[in-house]
Amino acid sequence: MDSPSDSQLSLGPPESAPVSPPARKNEHFISPEVKGIHLSRKLRNAAKSSLQPYQGWEQPPENRRPYHEYVHDLVQGGWDILKPLDEYMSVDIEDRELVISVLDITDTPRVERRPDIHDGFALKNFLDEGKPATVNVRLYMAEQRGDLAAGVMEALGSSLDLDPRFFLSGLRGNKHVLEPSERHRAPFTSIGFGVPKLSTPSRTDAEKFKVMFYVKPDDAVRQMSTLQEGIQMHPSTGGGWTDIATTNNGTKSSPGILLFTSHTKINLSSANLNPPPGFTSPRPRPTTQTPKSFRELYLEAFSYLDLQIVNTSPFYTISPLLRLNYFGWGRVITSIREEDRRINGVSDTTVGNAEEIKKSLSLVQRGGSLGWKGEDVKLVKETKDALEENFKHLVRETDLLWETREKMASNRRQKAERRWTALTNTFTYVFAPITLISGIYGMNVSEISGSNSNPNIWQVFVAIVVLNVVVMLALAISNWVHIMTKHGRTAGAKEVLRFAVGNDGR
Repeated sequence: MDSPSDSQLSLGPPESAPVSPPARKNEHFISPEVKGIHLSRKLRNAAKSSLQPYQGWEQPPENRRPYHEYVHDLVQGGWDILKPLDEYMSVDIEDRELVISVLDITDTPRVERRPDIHDGFALKNFLDEGKPATVNVRLYMAEQRGDLAAGVMEALGSSLDLDPRFFLSGLRGNKHVLEPSERHRAPFTSIGFGVPKLSTPSRTDAEKFKVMFYVKPDDAVRQMSTLQEGIQMHPSTGGGWTDIATTNNGTKSSPGILLFTSHTKINLSSANLNPPPGFTSPRPRPTTQTPKSFRELYLEAFSYLDLQIVNTSPFYTISPLLRLNYFGWGRVITSIREEDRRINGVSDTTVGNAEEIKKSLSLVQRGGSLGWKGEDVKLVKETKDALEENFKHLVRETDLLWETREKMASNRRQKAERRWTALTNTFTYVFAPITLISGIYGMNVSEISGSNSNPNIWQVFVAIVVLNVVVMLALAISNWVHIMTKHGRTAGAKEVLRFAVGNDGR
């Protein structure tokens, strides 16, 4: 698909817009090259240094903010599942490298990027300004390390009336927030990412994080129109993603919120997510290849999207993230396969890769969330089919890899057992004669002691033979009785004797 013309795109802040403070220099990202992918080399303790308690945050219960108070009231009303969120919002953890990008999709259609925001208070002021009437969809993209700052939760939740379970599902340790019947129908979903990790000695470890995406559902917009004075449904309301409520100040309500739980950067151009232009097509302008975070790559991807369809389909809007997800997991699987081949064995690696890839496939197959609209558009169907084919191929490759690794591990175990058996036999061959000779010469028999009062040596060997015969007869009789009582037949002498000498005839 041809990219939109430059007249349709405005990814940088407009000249008339107030300029936000420059983004803080990210000193945590030194991006060495490894097989086409660039990542951070800083250790985990260095990464945590940017996360500190925010001194300006309120201390409940005296000064709870409105959305936090709402969450607290729900907990008091019996929604115990929200208790971790209530406790987390009591002491905010600020990421000094927090970046919130805001992208507007207008009805022209055109993409307009607002100045980046770096804290919850600035976000709240921005949200209070409202949106121009020409904006159909506004995307908020928050990139943070780990859990989202409570100040950002407060600003987004109170201004956009968001389901608190969305923020709860983003907290570490809260994996199952929704029931299975709700999971695929909720207005939000998440994508589990994996990329090769360079902060550990192992070449096959994967750095895992997730991107969460929230879409305002139909009923939320309609409910808001009945609760807030002066709000009327926009005449162009079409359902789902395009449900638009216009307020007195011209604001439309059709937001999408994306939470990136990592600052990880990779050296990848978003152009790689699309087929290259033909030989006779205009050549693209040269670009400087620099490491970019997934938020920055996602922003670049809007240059290749059909903005008219972005206004109608949430799934199409997040499709570049799903392509990035496929690329990242593909690199993880390739790294494991190459390392296994290099050591000619099974390398150490993290687990859970196959499960995350299958979750991504499931998300593609259902079109994000079952409550999202806009799947009947031709380009959306084509995009969905292509992504489904890619992830099915990746699932097959992953299953094949783990089957191969299981066979290699089984062969390695068998070889280890054979080596141990050979070693045991070697020691037996060496020490058996010594044991036999020392045992014989240690006997208190007349031939060795020289005393006729002791038994002769032949008497000892006769006793050994007699004892072995008695044991064999006892085993044979036991087997004969077992066959008689269990199978109701008489066993032959050959059958019971084979059992007695340790040979079952097979």
